[in-house]
Amino acid sequence: MTATTRSFRIHGPRGIIERAAEAIAERARANRTRTIADKVPVTEIMTRHVVCAFPDLPLETLIAVMVSERLGCVPVVDERGHPLGMVTKFDIVEQLVQPSRTAPLVADIMMPLAITLTDNATVAHAAALMASEDMHHVMIVSDRRLVGVVSTLDVTRWLADNDGIPG
Repeated sequence: MTATTRSFRIHGPRGIIERAAEAIAERARANRTRTIADKVPVTEIMTRHVVCAFPDLPLETLIAVMVSERLGCVPVVDERGHPLGMVTKFDIVEQLVQPSRTAPLVADIMMPLAITLTDNATVAHAAALMASEDMHHVMIVSDRRLVGVVSTLDVTRWLADNDGIPG
């Protein structure tokens, strides 16, 4: 089940989707000053080469990949590349604190909501979504397929490289 509000999508269980979509839409309606970030496509700052995981991947394997590649999060996708959720460092720490009796899979600990922006979103969209939802990574999709990830570090680097004054 997918709900669409403005330029982002939330994928996940019914009920959770509606509540999350309404909360995000309410925050998005707040008046704010427009900046250069409203004109810069998120595709200019996103990471295009994204390491992804399938839900049936053993958690132990995912941890090894995240450590070796120095990743803070890994999107979880289906066989068509559609986002299903995300695993973050926090999810792994939580699992280590409360270990399960069986060897867990990625599906057992991933956040089962995939909050995404479309590839025509702007840097401002990404920053607003991350700030309002207390997220550090947003998946970017095109035709419902994952094409990149934007992190707070990507936005911060862009801000450091831009003084915010149009040329």
